[in-house]
Amino acid sequence: MAGVIQRPEGEAARGIGRRVVAHENFAIGMALVGLVAALGGASRGATVTPSNIANVLLQSSVRGVVAVGQAFVILTGNIDLSVSGVGVMAMMMGGAMMTTQWQNILGYPASLALAIPVMLLVAACWGLLNGTLVSRFGIPSLIATFGVWQLGYGVAYYVTNGEALMELPESLAIPGSLPAAPIIFFSVAVAAYIVLNHTGVGRNVYAVGGNPVSAFLSGINVRRTSLYVFIISGLLAGLGGLLFLSRGMAASIEALRGLELDSIAACAIGGISLFGGRGNIVGVVLGAIIIGVLTNAISVMHMGHAARYIIKGAIIIGAVAIDIIRRERR
Repeated sequence: MAGVIQRPEGEAARGIGRRVVAHENFAIGMALVGLVAALGGASRGATVTPSNIANVLLQSSVRGVVAVGQAFVILTGNIDLSVSGVGVMAMMMGGAMMTTQWQNILGYPASLALAIPVMLLVAACWGLLNGTLVSRFGIPSLIATFGVWQLGYGVAYYVTNGEALMELPESLAIPGSLPAAPIIFFSVAVAAYIVLNHTGVGRNVYAVGGNPVSAFLSGINVRRTSLYVFIISGLLAGLGGLLFLSRGMAASIEALRGLELDSIAACAIGGISLFGGRGNIVGVVLGAIIIGVLTNAISVMHMGHAARYIIKGAIIIGAVAIDIIRRERR
């Protein structure tokens, strides 16, 4: 009987090391570590204090939840520009139900048990509208979601007459605080990872994004898959609006401006191909945190709004350029 041949421990360790380095998220993780270290040095430690790290986690939770929903849409080869409009509409509607101000749309303050499900349901319905326009009427996602983005802001303005909402119930502060907000973010990411990697829905999402014609010929319902991803994106945009409302205990029409750019940037940085069909949720989580670190550092170091938009725009262009180069080499 032949003896069992055991690999030397050093060789096994090197094999594990090579697999880790070759993993598609390794470079993103190293970029995050390097960025935190560089910004910590440039700010003389101001960006790496415990209180500032906690603030980055809170900011990244809102952005990250929405980016996870955006990732589902981008993986199918579409894009969702409506996330800030849907999020602010859900946020203002929920706030207008719970406030004790004259803007209350019910006439009495509603409980969280009523307001939160309504916010999420309404946001999911707006996602359904996006999905219907794209999958049933054939409207390009860029155009359809841009229109719904404007509709969302219009409804939010109509509900509150453009006024800021305050005087919200104290219990609302719980979801947007530490550690609740990061737990919600990572729970959403874990659920998305399971759906995309261990269910038929996830396999269909990747197939549709990779080649919708081949997916159709193989029996996948392309329209239904496209509808599902927009519903998921709308739902998570509403959840992002809830977390923002909870964190600030106030809401205004301008609160979520730029969230669509941030969510797309987080996906692009995280390795989600903007052409669809490739990428993973772990990368999106890292991308959202990188955007959070950059945004926070720009604020702490008083670099101004111009730097924020220039850096994010450059990141998206760079990520797309890298994706194109990778595709050409395959």
